Amino acid sequence: MVTRKLNLWILIALLFFGLSLTTVSCSSDDDDFIEEPGKTQSAFFTDEINKLIDANYAEIQSKGYGELIIPSSMFDKNIMKYADYHKDVMTALNNLGYKTYINGGAVRDAILGTAIHDLDFSTDATPEEMKEKLTGFDVVITSTAAGNIAQAHHPNKDWTDMVPIRGVNELLRGKSFVPDNATYGTFSKNLIDDTYGRDLTINSLYYDYQNNTIIDYHGGLHDLRDKIIRTVYDPNTMYPINASALIRTVRFAARYGFDIDDVTTKAIKNNMKYCRETISSSLNNYYITKGFGDGCAKRTYQYYSKYGFIDFFMPLLKGYAGTKDYETPLFHALDYAESKTKMTISLSMAILFQPVMQKELSGKEKTLENITAAWDKLEQGSGQKEIFEIDDYSGARTAMLNTFYVYFSLTDASLSAEAKDKLKQNASYAEGTLLVDAYKK
Repeated sequence: MVTRKLNLWILIALLFFGLSLTTVSCSSDDDDFIEEPGKTQSAFFTDEINKLIDANYAEIQSKGYGELIIPSSMFDKNIMKYADYHKDVMTALNNLGYKTYINGGAVRDAILGTAIHDLDFSTDATPEEMKEKLTGFDVVITSTAAGNIAQAHHPNKDWTDMVPIRGVNELLRGKSFVPDNATYGTFSKNLIDDTYGRDLTINSLYYDYQNNTIIDYHGGLHDLRDKIIRTVYDPNTMYPINASALIRTVRFAARYGFDIDDVTTKAIKNNMKYCRETISSSLNNYYITKGFGDGCAKRTYQYYSKYGFIDFFMPLLKGYAGTKDYETPLFHALDYAESKTKMTISLSMAILFQPVMQKELSGKEKTLENITAAWDKLEQGSGQKEIFEIDDYSGARTAMLNTFYVYFSLTDASLSAEAKDKLKQNASYAEGTLLVDAYKK
């Protein structure tokens, strides 16, 4: 999925702190959905639709793909809720003879009955054609890592991402799970080709805007219904090509409380090295820590621990993660914090590293200067800094260190009333206070 542009500072800041670009939170109302065993309770999965899903799945298991179209007569098309100005762009393209498909997370979220926070659509028009022919819109061609896209900018400062249908990666040429008539390269007219640029089956669903149908080529509906996380094609082939998909596999499993299928589980362990070899440090930070801002920090930690992410990406927790002395109070703290507030990445990380900082600062005066020095020492000595190659995340760094400063100040029995009042002026006072309450015995 094409995401909104992030400048470098923001991307680095996401390492430990606050900003989150989630498409759906796994907290609050969603918990009723994710915690129930078995198949999902989404109203979309009627007996009639389930029969189509099951009949189609055998073909997918056999050859890796198989087209499944759910007609509009089988579901309420009003599940797709998004702004009219997005519809206006798609209608204009349809009137010009082009096809338009809402893709990825927006379709997934609509099926699950959650709000659509980000909408992209795929089209068989090229960015240049869209800029030339959509004369009634302010269309800008934007460069992304995956190639050019077009954006229709609207008067309210929002925009619509219009992504050309992508051809299949040349590295997949000749693979048995790719159709013989696939188009390789930048653009394609065949929607199925676009799926091979996506990571998980649940993220490779499409809604045909013109015909009001849902299209599934790789069993994404089956996996949403049965709470399974799988990659669109063989994970041992995908992960060396797209290592970020490996991280997203575990993060999405944690977000929804889904199981990861056995083949994918083995592939995660066998291909972890590619996360360091092929993903830039800032993107590693972004993909790994983003899960802690999804509203399910405890489950994210549990999944990350289970699949080796904590050991691999957070060596600061070596000797802590997996031990009862660390995890019993940690889980209590995370449960408490999640019951009180919408979790941010910054608060999650402060809770995770509180015991580490507590030990490092033992016997030392808890000044901001000493806290900063302790964090530097921990980060460098553990290899954490080398993994993430952090050169400058000053704003985010200040936020975390101040959270710890508030925490240690409030737990100091000798703190005067005057000092307490002054402490309230600290921008991280609320999170520091919550950190105190979360770790109370």
